[in-house]
Amino acid sequence: MKQHSAITRTTQAIQHHQKSAEDLLANSSAGMSRRILWIDGVGGFQLIERSEIVIGQAVSAATVDVCIVGDLSRQAAEIRRDGDDYLLQAFQPAELDGRPIDRPQLLRSGSLIQLGNRIKIKFIKPSPLSATARLDMASLNRFKPHVDGVLLLADSCIIGPAPGSHVLCPAWNHELLLFRHSNGWFFRTLENVEVDGRETQGQIPMVAGMRMRGADFSLSVE
Repeated sequence: MKQHSAITRTTQAIQHHQKSAEDLLANSSAGMSRRILWIDGVGGFQLIERSEIVIGQAVSAATVDVCIVGDLSRQAAEIRRDGDDYLLQAFQPAELDGRPIDRPQLLRSGSLIQLGNRIKIKFIKPSPLSATARLDMASLNRFKPHVDGVLLLADSCIIGPAPGSHVLCPAWNHELLLFRHSNGWFFRTLENVEVDGRETQGQIPMVAGMRMRGADFSLSVE
């Protein structure tokens, strides 16, 4: 009953704000500065804080949030966050967990999205304590820019060695928290770290171009 209520509530919300692909693109964040978190020894992750994202083909004229190199429409699908729930709305033939879809569908952690005949994306929501989710490529295609995953940021993102981390870093001894505060994003760490050559601790603003080093990790923000 609770599951049905969640689907109904979220579906009603997206139907109330039903948009065409063109409407969504008009408000897309693609024209804004793209942030990428590069973690040495782990990979690169595109950071998106919008609650609505458009997925589409990586072409020069594309103004979508998540670009994919492959055979799909320029505006293939939308993923919308409503509270802790995520809904997928496809603008082209698509499947969810092997079943064709023709209306908004509730995503669950581990859901496999297929766009067209070949593009496959895995949706992962690792922690029940955070609404942040991650998109991983599950086919031989790639994101553009060439990153290992896309983080759909809600209010916080856990980076560390624990299984529930949004970005799993097995070699780390401690976790690093990325969280939203006021109009910005900050890292929080309990250990001493070096940021752009200066030693610091606690709450650290995330800014483009920064470089952070800890006892067993290093990362940068592009």
